[in-house]
Amino acid sequence: MPFLGKKIGLLLPLKEKVMDGRTPRADDVIAMARRAEDIGLDSVWLVDHFLHEPYADEQAFGHDMPEDTKGVTVGFWECWTMAAGLAVATERVEIGTLVTNTGYRNPALLARMVDTVDELSDGRLILGVGAGDFPSEYDMFGYDWDRRVGRFEEALQIICPMLKGEAVRFDGEFYRALGAELRPRGPRRNGPPILIGLLEGGPRMRRLVAQYADHWNCWLVGGRDYETCLDTVVAACEKHGRDPATLVKNAAIGMWMPGRECTNPTIKPMTGSTEQLADQLHSLLRKDLDHVVIWLDPMTIEGLDQLDEVLALLD
Repeated sequence: MPFLGKKIGLLLPLKEKVMDGRTPRADDVIAMARRAEDIGLDSVWLVDHFLHEPYADEQAFGHDMPEDTKGVTVGFWECWTMAAGLAVATERVEIGTLVTNTGYRNPALLARMVDTVDELSDGRLILGVGAGDFPSEYDMFGYDWDRRVGRFEEALQIICPMLKGEAVRFDGEFYRALGAELRPRGPRRNGPPILIGLLEGGPRMRRLVAQYADHWNCWLVGGRDYETCLDTVVAACEKHGRDPATLVKNAAIGMWMPGRECTNPTIKPMTGSTEQLADQLHSLLRKDLDHVVIWLDPMTIEGLDQLDEVLALLD
């Protein structure tokens, strides 16, 4: 149920050793999603990664990382097969991707996958998409990092009309589709809502939000200022003829439960006592946003139980 009129969701564990040092199994991911339903959360979310070297990728974004992390790689369960399992293992929560990289799958195939998972979930899917953010992952899995925003824009020109029921004929520089359409259709005639997520987000990505997104996600885990990010997206909407009020506004945050210390220099989470966390979350929910997604630590059932105590103070 919405808290203070806003939705709250949970980022699920897919990464190695992310469950307080333990690597999640599929049963763990499903148990976390079901517990999220039990405590009244509105959504569960999955990242879309395969394998990457955090040191190299954070360095590429100008972030300093400890030297002892150089050369260390981290793996993940695959997003869409896990989403299909969650679709049939849960009953109420929305299931979102935060975000799926359109460069990792042929866009027409991705549209077919999306509509099928929406069918499995009976219309509970939110399609979060982005242009990608881990250069090392692109290299390791043989994808092209160059001109990824251009590739992303072409992918949207196939995915979006297909999900709206059109037969798509598109012949671009990177992708083509010669009459691709979705048959049979999932439960929603216009498909699931499309969320575009931004990290830094230049003018071109903000334009694509204005043109194609039903939802926009602001990644606040690294400590960005929400109002500043919102202002740039609102300005892009106004510039490109989009009413900003029609855009559902999402924000992803980190929340470290009482007694937990964040040792990752790239993450700026909410911290403190149960009461302090509730106060910080309450302040965020009063802003012009619609849906908050929480990266929880510990990312375990026990952590969810502690989050339940925080949420109880919002009522």
